[in-house]
Amino acid sequence: MNTQLSEQCKSRLYRLKFEAPHDCVAFVLADSREAAWRIGKTVMAVLHSVGVQTVSLHDIRSLPELVRTGVSDDEDMRIFELVVAGGKVEQWAQAPYFLTDDATLLGKWAELRADLAADVAHTAMRRAR
Repeated sequence: MNTQLSEQCKSRLYRLKFEAPHDCVAFVLADSREAAWRIGKTVMAVLHSVGVQTVSLHDIRSLPELVRTGVSDDEDMRIFELVVAGGKVEQWAQAPYFLTDDATLLGKWAELRADLAADVAHTAMRRAR
């Protein structure tokens, strides 16, 4: 599989990291960083039944920023990288919120999960030999 992100994702996708109401990651399509911030805070407040003032974001990055700082061979996969060390991905996003219904973004997520599952299976088979 080699899902390609839509032009809409390439121009409007932001990844948001939240500290409250709990640590999590969300993806949103927005026209600006400020709009992504507003959408993220509002949706998380509604989802968790808390006041918008209690929602805390600490990192908002656009797709081009994530591509520039990521390390994956597949540049589109870089949006899911959370921790990189020594040129390798140490942590991928786990159970992010998708505040969009863009099929290409969801397809890319499914592709990542399939790749990670295949890696686990290959490791288990090598150990069993």
